[in-house]
Amino acid sequence: MGARTGKQYLESLRDGRRVFQGGRRIEDVPTHPGFARTAGRLAAAYDLQHSPEHARAMTVDWEGQCISWSYFPPTSPEELASKRGNIELWSDRTLGQMGRYPDFCAELAVGLLDAADWLGQAGKRFAENARAYHWHCAVNDLCLTHALNDQFYDRSKSAAQQPDPDLILHVVRETPEGPIVRGLRNLATLAPLSHESLVYPNRPREADEQDYAICFAIPMNARGLSIICRDLYAEHADPERLPLTARFDEVDATLMFDDVLVPWERVFVYREPDMAAQFHRRINIWGGYSTLLRLLVRLEVFAGVALLLAEWSGNSGPAATERLGRLVQEVEVLRACVGEAERNAYRTEAGFWAPRLSEAYRLQGIEAADRAVRTMQDLLTSSLVLTGGASDLENAEIGAYVERFFRNKAPNTRDHLRLLAVAADLVQSAFGARNQLYERLQSGEPDNMRRRVVARTDTSALKERVLRFLHEDWEN
Repeated sequence: MGARTGKQYLESLRDGRRVFQGGRRIEDVPTHPGFARTAGRLAAAYDLQHSPEHARAMTVDWEGQCISWSYFPPTSPEELASKRGNIELWSDRTLGQMGRYPDFCAELAVGLLDAADWLGQAGKRFAENARAYHWHCAVNDLCLTHALNDQFYDRSKSAAQQPDPDLILHVVRETPEGPIVRGLRNLATLAPLSHESLVYPNRPREADEQDYAICFAIPMNARGLSIICRDLYAEHADPERLPLTARFDEVDATLMFDDVLVPWERVFVYREPDMAAQFHRRINIWGGYSTLLRLLVRLEVFAGVALLLAEWSGNSGPAATERLGRLVQEVEVLRACVGEAERNAYRTEAGFWAPRLSEAYRLQGIEAADRAVRTMQDLLTSSLVLTGGASDLENAEIGAYVERFFRNKAPNTRDHLRLLAVAADLVQSAFGARNQLYERLQSGEPDNMRRRVVARTDTSALKERVLRFLHEDWEN
């Protein structure tokens, strides 16, 4: 197939998948009001791959195929820079609001290719599976998600000690075609709008939990697989009052596996607890890079909205300027993190060129996003509680009043009302609150990340400098 068009993407979602929300089955995902606008925005981004203006920035020839840069394994700084350009385009078109936008999990597939030799330590077929799956995703331009969280179980007991073994996804038996799995896997954000999911655990597996130590890929229409969605924020969202909700709700979901066959060729880790525990870290090299660039765009949106609203309100006093400075500061610091990751890029064992990421960069992004929400609230205060909206301008009874009293110093009233709606949707809506929760916990508990930063960072030079001073002759 090569790089997809928007039409191909939308049609591909009509594959018989079992999607449920609020006790109802959703028969046609791309036309359902809870998904239609988000699917449409993604389709428009896929169409850019074929536009004269963006085709070269978004697609590349690779092994005789025209594929998305999202799936391209870079081997040089120049190729990494081209990859960054594509990530930035996807992020820009979604305003940084979709944490699970298609580029992110595509980058996990690139990481899977990079990890193939490591996976092959458990058996040659697993390395072959990783390489073949990346090829399959790249040449078919698949939209992927990943499902990695065990959700409703007794946290005081291990997976193998649960009173109901099916509470956590596990292998129930083997067949010549592949293992049969049963149970729940959560955090499958974007699953209703994806083609396939990478499925693996995000918590360690003990040595006696081999049946729970499996990493694989599965199509969204696999027999026995059900997708259960949270509330569809976009379903009843007025695009003029909830403009981000209406266009970028990626919908979080739980995957329920009722004796689902996983073909052997889609299995990457099988009954290897140690490898299952390392799987996400091993494949997340470029995924973490995509997240960092996407979050940079999200922070730029915060800053842009605040700067415009301050300008249109004439709010140029010291307090407002200080708060605007905070938002611009967050953007510049995160941009510096991206630059540092690129300057210190390295060649992986597989020969690919990868940014050198630190969890400290991700923590900086999490904290910056938290601060951006609070800063926006402090700056805009009660104006975030929307009364009039652009939809009111057409009302014969109140339209003239809204036109007159809601303009402020904006070029026109409609732009002012729309910008206020964007600001409120960023920090005041269910969508905005969910996005910030996702931002904070996407990579796990921040405190756990801080512990890993200490454990994985060479701190010897930090200590040695102080020790040298302590050992000097303080008399001179």
